This record gives sequence, structure tokens and C-alpha cells, in this order.
Amino acid sequence: MKESDLFEPIKDWLEERGWEVFAEVSGYEGIADIVGRQRKMYCIVEMKTSLSHEVIDQAIRWVGHAHYIYIAIPKRKSAIPRYLEQLFREKGIGILEVGKIDYSGLYNSEKYYINIKIPSKFKRAYNLTSRTWRLHEEQKYFVPAGSPGGAHWTPYKQTMKEIKEYLESRHYFSRRSKNKDKAWVSIDEILKHCETHYANPKPSLAKALKEFEADWCECRKIKISEFKTH
Repeated sequence: MKESDLFEPIKDWLEERGWEVFAEVSGYEGIADIVGRQRKMYCIVEMKTSLSHEVIDQAIRWVGHAHYIYIAIPKRKSAIPRYLEQLFREKGIGILEVGKIDYSGLYNSEKYYINIKIPSKFKRAYNLTSRTWRLHEEQKYFVPAGSPGGAHWTPYKQTMKEIKEYLESRHYFSRRSKNKDKAWVSIDEILKHCETHYANPKPSLAKALKEFEADWCECRKIKISEFKTH
């Protein structure tokens, strides 16, 4: 079973319990495979093909950043070592085993079932702030968690998406105008309508649009102090 095979069963399991599911989410401590949101509560699931030191370390780093934390792995043939089980229970980290359905009776998705080997214990998310998790609709379908290549929805992608939508709306209304210059939009105008992730927005955005987004964004300099896009 590949890591990406774990995603759909885990996603179904979370959604059945009322969680809104986001994949490959950037946080302060790195990228979480799955983030579940239910009102003001957050649930993290890290997935791996085995109960390795890497995935244990990934799960522990989220302690304090979410209310529930799980590790999802394929169903094990052997028991979890006692020292690890004790560690997980102390940290409140749960273990979900994903197994293939080979008989009727256990059903949580089309091909797999979920076994709660160790339940996650509710913990106070003492490091959680309004900016800990930047969740977007695109993270629900952009790429399944665990996919090879490490693709994930980034603040840069979100910035460019919002700018594209704004420019497309401006272009729609400018087509009705006889003044062709109205089709051009200054960087200052974009920043008034679009939130960006840049610490120094104006020069950073101008450079990004000119150098990295030239395939869809036409740019020209009107004056030394004014940079416009189309």
C-alpha cells in the first residue's frame, strides 16, 4: 500500500465525523499531510507506509498546534512496541491503521477500513493562533495528501490566484469601455484589492508578475514610479 492510498480512506473517515478536510497544508512547523477543521477545533493526520521514526517526529511537532493528532499507517501484522504506545498515549497521539476490506462487516470507504489502534486524546492547542493554519478551498482538491513530488498549495499560489481573479474581473468590465488604458492595472491598485504573502509587497509582486508569471500576465512600465499589469 502506497502512502497516497491512505488518503481517501482517511479523508472519508474524517468527513464522516464532521471534519472539513484539507491536504498538504503549510504550517509553522512544516507541511501537514492532512488538516481537519471542525468549527474552532483542528485535527492533524500524518501518513506513512510504516511506523517510522520520521512520522513519529512529524506527529510530535504538531503537539500544541492542534486538538487531535493522528498517525495513519497500513495495518500492521505485529503489535506496536510498548514504549511507543506509552509515548503516544502520553502525547495524546492516536494511531489509525488502514486495511483492505477482505470480508463484509467493516466498511469506511470503497476499498479500505479504518482501525483505531490508539485513540487520539483531546489536547489544548496552546500554540494555535489565527495564522497557524492557512486553509483554502484549493487544498481540498489540489493534490491528494501523500502524493509523490511534494506538491502543496502555497501562499504564493493563493496570491496569484486572487490576482488572476481580480485582473479577469477588471478585464471583463474594461472591454465595455472605449478607453483601452483602463485595461491596465497598477501594482498599487492590485494591492488595494488583493492580499499577498509578501513582507515587502510592491517590489516583490512586481518582480514575480514580470519574471515568473509572464505566460499569463502582460506587464509594462508607464513611468519609473508606476508599474502596470494587464
